[in-house]
Amino acid sequence: MEDERVVEQILRGNRQAFRLLVLRYERPLFRFLRLLGFDATSCEDLAQQTFLAAFRALADFDASRGRFSTWLFTIAKRHAAHERERAHRRYETAFGEAPEAISRNTAPDPAEAASLSQLVRSLDAALGSLPEELRSTFLLSQIQELSLEEVAAVEECAVGTVKSRIFRARERLRLALAPKEIA
Repeated sequence: MEDERVVEQILRGNRQAFRLLVLRYERPLFRFLRLLGFDATSCEDLAQQTFLAAFRALADFDASRGRFSTWLFTIAKRHAAHERERAHRRYETAFGEAPEAISRNTAPDPAEAASLSQLVRSLDAALGSLPEELRSTFLLSQIQELSLEEVAAVEECAVGTVKSRIFRARERLRLALAPKEIA
């Protein structure tokens, strides 16, 4: 069932239909927040805040202005920015550890597992070193696979700016992940 039809059902009083949207978007939203640098606990909190805010503001959703997913990720991005500001004021770092469990589960060979683990840590660090606007734009377009127009809506900028940010993010990641030459 399309998101817009689910939203219509919810607005007509079928509050249980919101569960469909949560089930559809909880993993992509959690992954987006995780890749923005939040630890698992913060991701859960932010995802919960995002869904609660979306439910409360559902009557404001306008399908003619964009897809539900774009609207939802915009809410998530705003909550993430607010959380980052709060964490910064408390002098906390919000960037999480590398997902070690992934590398342990996907590579049975210890040498291969160590190599994959290092790659994951390097990628995680490279993504973490990107400025927030580049990281967010890159993740929305390349990981969440939103269209350029949808990313522009979430980021509240022009499509040309999105293209530029993706290019700059790719370049920075390429340089950060390139093998280092020994002098």
